[in-house]
Amino acid sequence: MSSTTLLPVPPAPPTPPFRTSSFLLLPAELRNVVYVLVLTSPYITRLRRLSNRNYCSDYVLPALNLAPLLLATCRQIHAEASPVLYGGNTFAAHPSLLTAWPFLVKSSRPVACPVPAARIRKWYINVRLDTDPQFSAAGARKAFSGADELEIEVFQAQYGSCEYGVLRLFDQVRGVSKARVYGSVKEGFAKWLAGVVTSCEGVPVPVYDELLFEGASPHSSYDLWTHGGR
Repeated sequence: MSSTTLLPVPPAPPTPPFRTSSFLLLPAELRNVVYVLVLTSPYITRLRRLSNRNYCSDYVLPALNLAPLLLATCRQIHAEASPVLYGGNTFAAHPSLLTAWPFLVKSSRPVACPVPAARIRKWYINVRLDTDPQFSAAGARKAFSGADELEIEVFQAQYGSCEYGVLRLFDQVRGVSKARVYGSVKEGFAKWLAGVVTSCEGVPVPVYDELLFEGASPHSSYDLWTHGGR
């Protein structure tokens, strides 16, 4: 009967010492500057307008040159950079799902995870007056109340051809820090709705009166010959 000789197990190689990234050694103020440079872009608004109005296909839109994969580097960078990406940029709300399926520029590239979507504080939504809404007043209230910014761009095929029933779905939104309503909408109604959504919860808001908010003439705030039919 042969015996088996066991060879000694060689010792494990020493674990290399942990080295902190040189980037994390920078002051927090400088790291924030880097986050802003690589996670925000001044061209988002223009590219989103091209995408939402179907002026060109998503495939031919120029790249934003953002670096969201930076958040996957480590936990510390993720914690520091997430507020810049999701809190510093204005995201577009889905036309029917609102804040449940937001996107930055292309609707084909939405934020599918609800955790980062909950960190978004600035919203843009394109509202068409000539189509039936796919959301309710309660849904708009839940989605946008308390937001830092809310931008509502209004569109209709022919100015003055539609009522503002879709826009009135936003008159239950409250507590928005900054609001802007523009596009194919009368100036008085736009200012009234912006004032409504920025009002505090429980504070009475004035009822929209066309003669009061638009002046003596209901159409005096919009010159069709100057601005065109849209």
